[in-house]
Amino acid sequence: MSAPRTTREALIAEMLGDLDTLLARVEALPDLVSSSEKKITDTVAALEDAGDKYRMAVTAFNEQAKTDLAEYLDRKTAEISSKTVEEQRAAIQEAARLAFRSEASDKATSLGLVMSEAAKEFRRSMWSRLIEHAVTALIASGFTASLIYVILK
Repeated sequence: MSAPRTTREALIAEMLGDLDTLLARVEALPDLVSSSEKKITDTVAALEDAGDKYRMAVTAFNEQAKTDLAEYLDRKTAEISSKTVEEQRAAIQEAARLAFRSEASDKATSLGLVMSEAAKEFRRSMWSRLIEHAVTALIASGFTASLIYVILK
């Protein structure tokens, strides 16, 4: 194509070049969205796997705690045979409460931290994509309005 002869032709050529660049970026958006979707899917799968592992660990811990507690209670029952039934029941409940509270709260806290970080990361990426799309839409609208103005002028 020959060089532009007027300022108007030069501006139109520049604007068309900018629109071509913008169009290329917009055409690249589906791939970006697809890769983001893949990352989110992978994150969800990892979180589901972590949740399953946590559930299995808690179940195994509970079973082991039941066994240990039963053994402990058998020993203590033999030791405390002189105490009343109510005192024995209270001692058993307190021992079970202490055993479960110490182990389960540590594991629940660590899982809660991991889940919280994953949720924050997902929210951050969602807002950045939303802002990127809004900026792209505003720029495209501005170029379109400018082109219409130049053409109709």
